Amino acid sequence: MPIMGTGSLMLYKRPELDAEIWHYRAKIEGKKGYIRRSTKETNLELAKRVADDEFRRYKTYVEDDREVNIVYVRNAITKYFSYIEGLKKYENKQQRVTYIKNTWNRYMQSYFGDKKITEITDDVLTGYWDWRNAFYITGEGKDRILANKNRATAKTRESRNIAINMSYGTARSEASIINMFFAWCYASKQGYTNKVLRINARDAFADDQIRQHNRRPHFNDKEWHKIRINLSNYVNGKGEKWEYANKHSLHRLQRYHMRLFILFLASTGMRLGEAKQIRWKDVVYDKFGKLRINVDADISKVRRQRTVIPHSDWIGDKELKEWKEKTEFNKDTDLVFYTKDKDGKQKVCDVGVSFKTFLRKIGLLGTTDTEEKIKNRTLYSLRHTYATLRLEAGTEVYNLAKNMGTSVTQIERHYGHVAVDKIIDDLQKNTNVAERQEAKDLGNAAMLIKNMREGKLDADAVAKALEKIAEEQSFIKK
Repeated sequence: MPIMGTGSLMLYKRPELDAEIWHYRAKIEGKKGYIRRSTKETNLELAKRVADDEFRRYKTYVEDDREVNIVYVRNAITKYFSYIEGLKKYENKQQRVTYIKNTWNRYMQSYFGDKKITEITDDVLTGYWDWRNAFYITGEGKDRILANKNRATAKTRESRNIAINMSYGTARSEASIINMFFAWCYASKQGYTNKVLRINARDAFADDQIRQHNRRPHFNDKEWHKIRINLSNYVNGKGEKWEYANKHSLHRLQRYHMRLFILFLASTGMRLGEAKQIRWKDVVYDKFGKLRINVDADISKVRRQRTVIPHSDWIGDKELKEWKEKTEFNKDTDLVFYTKDKDGKQKVCDVGVSFKTFLRKIGLLGTTDTEEKIKNRTLYSLRHTYATLRLEAGTEVYNLAKNMGTSVTQIERHYGHVAVDKIIDDLQKNTNVAERQEAKDLGNAAMLIKNMREGKLDADAVAKALEKIAEEQSFIKK
């Protein structure tokens, strides 16, 4: 085995691997053991240069007390999971920690796992989106749709709850997870990261696709009416599609719970994660008996406390009061909406799949966007339904944004297409003196006709009065 150099730096070849490639072994004072690396060079002079450059760099890292061992992402992510599990901000949010871990293991681990942190560049990060967009089409996820291991005991192994085409919201969520991990890598000196690596969700889509994704799937007034009717039949077991297979009381309670959760989301416009974590202490009635929902900063996506006012009184006067009497969990610290674990204890509810099944049965699961592509609606569509219907009803944008815990800019960005004709009318009405006078004259004419019908004025008097109104209007227009 050819060997060159001794002591601190030595070059050698490894016939059991690739006999032509030069490797090196370095001993750095202050660092336990040896650093062994491949130069990836077959030319001796080039190999010497690589070995010498890296030797000097490693010495600098040791002197600065930085990590010199190569760190693979698969090892760093394990440390990262332990780190976030101990964070105070996730103390009561284990569901969020579970989501981060599951999402990483489902997608990012396959792409980043076997890479060295030092090898990850901006181009490698951006390449994640091409890999991710193909995941359920030609990539690893293709077979998962047809045979989901978690459905081994189900009637069918096929997963129909998977969105093959990633949404912009999903991309933003995944980008957030990736960015938080690499920010931690930099802060904790994992590998040789000399800057904070960041990925941008916008790079996953063309500009026109982003504009399309800003149009949020929702239900129009007619569709929402259909949902409410079917929810009532769903709870009562009316109709062939909603018949109860058995008379188990738990099954009935679960249907009742899902109906209430759907109505609550549509009446408050709250984010799904916020509504899931509402407790009975957050359900407050003011001195007039009006319902107010307190959203703590800890459960808010934007980390700001706010008070939510439902647009319908019945959600507080009837629905929530009845639910509090029905549920076994009605203490101040109990969750309002929940499911139970195997020990009978509360845990955060998840009715997303049940809601999609419900929508599919009534023909409202998919909606067609402007490019004739079908988008499936979800529980989150109820927040967008709330915003759309409130805007169409004339709710002032600032008040709507405040109630939803978002900004006016976000409302305009996502719902600027709502009721355009109505917005134009609002902006253009009473724009000049003549139009204001015309509106006033129409009101006076209507009153004259009303008085004539009631016998207070005869036809001649009304005719003269209308003639005078017409003359005044003609003068104003001149």
